[in-house]
Amino acid sequence: MASSNQTHAAKVALILFALSMTIFSSSVLARVVSEQEPNNSFAEANEIECGDTVLCASSLPNQGDFFTLVVPGGDSTYFRTFACENDANTFVLLYDSTYNLLALNDDGGPGTYSSLGVFFPQERRCYLQVVDSHNNPPGDYSLSVTCQFVGAGLHDLCSSARQVTFFPYYDESSTYGCGSEAGTAAPDVYYQLTLATPGDLFIQVCSEFFDARVQVLESCVSGFLDDSQTGSCLQGADLPVFGLQAQTYYIMVEGTALNQYGDFSIEILPLLEPCPEPSTLKIFDVGGLPFLDWEGVPEADYYLIEQATNGQGPYEAVATTTETFWQDPIGFSLSRRFYRIRSICE
Repeated sequence: MASSNQTHAAKVALILFALSMTIFSSSVLARVVSEQEPNNSFAEANEIECGDTVLCASSLPNQGDFFTLVVPGGDSTYFRTFACENDANTFVLLYDSTYNLLALNDDGGPGTYSSLGVFFPQERRCYLQVVDSHNNPPGDYSLSVTCQFVGAGLHDLCSSARQVTFFPYYDESSTYGCGSEAGTAAPDVYYQLTLATPGDLFIQVCSEFFDARVQVLESCVSGFLDDSQTGSCLQGADLPVFGLQAQTYYIMVEGTALNQYGDFSIEILPLLEPCPEPSTLKIFDVGGLPFLDWEGVPEADYYLIEQATNGQGPYEAVATTTETFWQDPIGFSLSRRFYRIRSICE
């Protein structure tokens, strides 16, 4: 059995390996730093930087640790808490330089840890508070800060797609005033990402201004892989993509029709762990429409409904839901006779 020192060293090595991948992808100098007590107020906040990992911090129950840093403008910044020695249930809050609350996250993942993406047009100083909601005993947590310095710029052409240099990724943008290179007649914008290893992704687009559609392409404006125009976030779209190979991909965000355009946010999450599959799928006729019902999976954040023209596939995603039931609005069409349900664990 490994000693506690060996276990700790192994965890540090694993974190340093992950940070080395961050250096490769975003050219940010990564450091492993330690929490410095006391840091239980804005005035005592620890100074940290983009690329830092605060390793194995410990907060007083329901009081929280404070950190401060300069968040770059024009692209994505991501804050993540994750496990150290003892389990924690973290809650993260982001404030501006005058202590006004800007954003927060509870269980963005993994598990009871937090994940918060932000986008600021201009550089600004911020404060981050990490609270462990465990009452007794308090848990330990680690905190990573990842910043992208690619710069926003126009990305309404596939040839000028915005680069995604790390995961999870968060961005805010707009299709207003953009052209239309592919897909529907609506304006579109593009993102480019390269997977170093095969894997799965979950893409979520949120918008309160237009009916959004998201599409994954294998090459610029061609090589269609999958798309979605339904989602769980306002008028956005959720798209889980499975079995991607190690190569470059393009993500296109657009509206479903010519008059659909405006502001949106996008989050790109790697699905790193297998999620148990739902069971006992049953199909009923309710009002002449197929009604699907299945047994829920406690770990699942979403369920993906897929359909095919035959039982062997290929299956195509048609909707996502947080419920354990769904009704097909198309009806018992000859082209939509076979269904499959997947669990999505972020």
